[in-house]
Amino acid sequence: MSGPRVAERYGLSDDELTVRAWAARLAASLAPDDHAWEERAEFPWKEYRRLADEGVLRLTCPADQGGRGGSRLDAVLLQEQLAARSFVLTEAVHVALNGPAYAIARIGDPRLAARWVPRVLSGDSIISIAITEYDAGTALGDLATTFTRLDDGSVRVDGHKCFVTAGGLADALLVVGRFGGTGLEGLGAVLVPSNTTGLVVESTWSKMGGNAIPEVAVRFEACVVPPENVLVAGEAGSTQGLRDTLHVYDALRLGIAGICLGVAQGSIDRAVTHLRERTQAGRRLADHQGLRWTWARLALQLEQARLLTYRAARLADEYGFPPATETAMAKLAASEVAVAASEAAIQALGWRGVVRHAGHPAERVYREARGWTIAGGTTESALNTLARELFGK
Repeated sequence: MSGPRVAERYGLSDDELTVRAWAARLAASLAPDDHAWEERAEFPWKEYRRLADEGVLRLTCPADQGGRGGSRLDAVLLQEQLAARSFVLTEAVHVALNGPAYAIARIGDPRLAARWVPRVLSGDSIISIAITEYDAGTALGDLATTFTRLDDGSVRVDGHKCFVTAGGLADALLVVGRFGGTGLEGLGAVLVPSNTTGLVVESTWSKMGGNAIPEVAVRFEACVVPPENVLVAGEAGSTQGLRDTLHVYDALRLGIAGICLGVAQGSIDRAVTHLRERTQAGRRLADHQGLRWTWARLALQLEQARLLTYRAARLADEYGFPPATETAMAKLAASEVAVAASEAAIQALGWRGVVRHAGHPAERVYREARGWTIAGGTTESALNTLARELFGK
C-alpha cells in the first residue's frame, strides 16, 4: 500500500512515515541475489554489513546502547519493505532487530549486553535462538536440555537442539532449557557462545527453501558459561521463567509477521503486473473475473493481516515486547496469506511460476515462505492460543 493515504489508513505518525519511507528507499536500492544465495546456500555477509552501515540493525536497540530506540512498529515497517525485495537479508535483519540481541539489550545483565550488543549492531555477529529438540517442538514442557548451576555461580548446559535458525552463522546461541522441575516448570534461557568447549554443530539441514540461512543441529556437552549469561532464570516449581521466555519470543513472532507481509505484498505485486500485461486471445488475463476475485480476496487477506500486525506492534510494552494473543493473531494471519499469495502467484504466472531461475522468483519465494506457518510457532499452536483466550483454560 502506498500513496498519501498511508498515514490516515494506518494511523502512522510522522516519525513512522519517515521510517517507512527510509525503508522503502533502502529496499529499492538493494540489488539482492537471493537466487544465487539460495542455490549456493551462501549467506551474503557483505550485503548484510552494508545494511548495518546504513543503521538498519540499530533500529530497535535502546539509544543508550548505541541504537536508534525505534519501536516494534518501526521494525515491522522496515521488514515489510525489505521482505518484498530479499527474503535472505530480511530474515537476518529480523534476527538482529527482534531476537536474542534485542532481548539482551533490554533485560540482560549489563556485562552481557556490553559484550554482545555492539557486535550485533555492527553486523559482525549474529546471535541465534535454540529451542526445538527432536522430541520437543511446540510442547515446551518436553524440553530436555538442562541448566545446572555450579558452586561458583556459573551454569553448565547439556542437551541437544535440532533446528537452530542461522546456527551455522552465529557467534552465540540463546538456549532455552530447564533449570529444574518438570513440565512447564523451571524453564529459562542462557546465552552460550559458539566457541564454548563442548558445543558441537552436528549437522546442517538442507531445506526446501531459505538455505542461505542454515538450520543446524547442535549438541551441548558440559558447556560452562558465566552467571551473567543467564537471560531468563527458571526455578523448579514455577512457570514464571516460561512466561518470561515466551514474552521475549513474541518479538520474534511479530517480526515473522512483518516479513510475511512483505512476502505477500511482493507476490501480489508480481502476479498483478503479469495479469495486467499478459494477454490471451486478445484479452488481458486481468480481465477474467475469476482471476480478479482470486487476487482481490488475497489483497483483502493481506490488509487484514497488516492491520493485525500493526495493532500488535502498537501494543508492545515498555520493553518493546508485544502481547501474546494479538501477536498470535498477527503471525497466524500474516504467515497464512504469505503462503497463499506466493502459491497463487505460481499458478498465475504459468511456466514462469515453476522454473528455477533468477529472473522468475515465484517458486523460490513460495519455498521460502512455506516454513513460516511452522517456524516461530505453528499455525496450530497459534490457534490453541486464540482458543484459550476464547474458551478459557
